[in-house]
Amino acid sequence: MMSEKNMEEERDILSDMPEYVLLHIMKFMHTKDVVRTCVLSKRWNNLWKRTTTLSFMRKHFTCNDNYNEFVSRVLSGRDASISLFDLHFGAHGSDPTLLNKVIQYAVLHNVEHMTITTSFDFTIIPNSFFPLIFSSHSLTFLKLSSGPTLELPKSLVLPTLKCLHLTNVSFTSFENECAEPFSCCDMLNALVLQDYSLRNDAKVLSISNSKLSCLKVDNTPRRVKGYTIPHKIVLSTPNLTSITIVIFTRLQVSSACNLSFLEEVNIDTHVDCSVIMNWLQVLSNVKKLTLSTRTLARMHEDLSSQMKIQPPWFVRLESFKIKNDPSSKISNEQVHRMEKRVAEYLLQNSPISIVPILRNLLPYSMHDYLGKYFIQ
Repeated sequence: MMSEKNMEEERDILSDMPEYVLLHIMKFMHTKDVVRTCVLSKRWNNLWKRTTTLSFMRKHFTCNDNYNEFVSRVLSGRDASISLFDLHFGAHGSDPTLLNKVIQYAVLHNVEHMTITTSFDFTIIPNSFFPLIFSSHSLTFLKLSSGPTLELPKSLVLPTLKCLHLTNVSFTSFENECAEPFSCCDMLNALVLQDYSLRNDAKVLSISNSKLSCLKVDNTPRRVKGYTIPHKIVLSTPNLTSITIVIFTRLQVSSACNLSFLEEVNIDTHVDCSVIMNWLQVLSNVKKLTLSTRTLARMHEDLSSQMKIQPPWFVRLESFKIKNDPSSKISNEQVHRMEKRVAEYLLQNSPISIVPILRNLLPYSMHDYLGKYFIQ
């Protein structure tokens, strides 16, 4: 048990820290806890008003009214002369008016990183926060997640954005049943699409962006009235270096360029081997190929059925790895038995001999995927 004297000394050490150090520590705290520091001493009374990070979560409050009032008071009490670097806002339990107010405040204060989660059904409630986001000239990171499917504009005009993560959104076609939402994101480097869909008559999702380097497509089959899972993705991404595919539908993939800079391909699926071969034909310039044990098992099953599809010619391949999910029911012994046959089949047209490596790792995480491509 810490004595009262030791506790007092520890408080003194904290109080003696330079202000910039204290503000840096506050960046990692929830805003509710940051505001609470104002009772520590006179020095702390107004320190929270100069924080560059705001993190609002409904779960930290007993009721919606308290949450909404707290958010409003923080926005009105914060030092308006200081730019805002990072905003995390959970809109669950709030109302659309407050959501708009928070986003408008962030944009007016030159926010760079924005994470928004919402449970509003904007097919019933008018959605007016998109124009606020698209008016930003400072935003470099945007993570947008919705409970009900969120319909996005046909084109996302975010000229300074470098990293975009979208969950449970839908895209609308321009013409010819094709949606092309990312071509106006001039600086986009990393894109994550999770549980996305197409609206109305759209059947093709075109990912067209000359700067895009990293792409993750993670889709689970869902049936939502008025929305469809894309039948096809067309890549027009000449500088793509990494792609992760976690899909459980028979999605076609094609490319308008040869993806000559492609370094990494990660695939986790249990669709037919013919579909996987379609993906690999498009991605055959890859240097490092990683398949999940689930993908390996499906390919082995189809090979056992005398599948006759010719594999791609991997002219640049240097590494072939099997990623073993510890939660999988497939044992390492089974994996070793399957990987030899799959490797012999898959690499028969490759110029060099590669031995697959088994990696006992957790499933692909967003930290693994984006960590080395986007440094905050």
